[in-house]
Amino acid sequence: YFAPMYGSPCVIQRIFPTPSSKTVFPEHIKKISPKFVEIYHQSEKAENDGLTEICGMGYRKALEFLVKDFAIHTHPDKSSEIESPKLMLSQCIKTYIDSQKIKTMAEASAWIGNDETHYTRKHENYDVQDLKRFINTAVAFIEYELNFSEASEFLNPEKSRKDDSTPK
Repeated sequence: YFAPMYGSPCVIQRIFPTPSSKTVFPEHIKKISPKFVEIYHQSEKAENDGLTEICGMGYRKALEFLVKDFAIHTHPDKSSEIESPKLMLSQCIKTYIDSQKIKTMAEASAWIGNDETHYTRKHENYDVQDLKRFINTAVAFIEYELNFSEASEFLNPEKSRKDDSTPK
């Protein structure tokens, strides 16, 4: 609070420019899904700027890029199918995400994200904060999978080369 020269106290409701906090994502995530990181950061900016009615849609879009990019990373031979606009996010999750933990977090995130885009909410007890929490958990599990794959290839270079030459 501060008192102006002529009258009653004023309340500062917002400060411009708004403080910007950006989630820091692991290098693996930035590498396989740079658009996810860009869209997520734009959604954070919208949220920080008080655009609470639209930031959830952005987080939902970011999720789609993360899931599809990870699916392409793990199933490169299916990239054209995964990239197709006909493949809905839910079908991509069910078909191309192999880890049950990632599948669960991505599906829950998609449900909440869909609530952020539609007129009527199906899941009243969940909001944008839950959406971000679930997306960030999916990111952690994806990072785990990528690190595990890297360590496996490191420990078993012969198997990795053999697997690369095997037709899929």
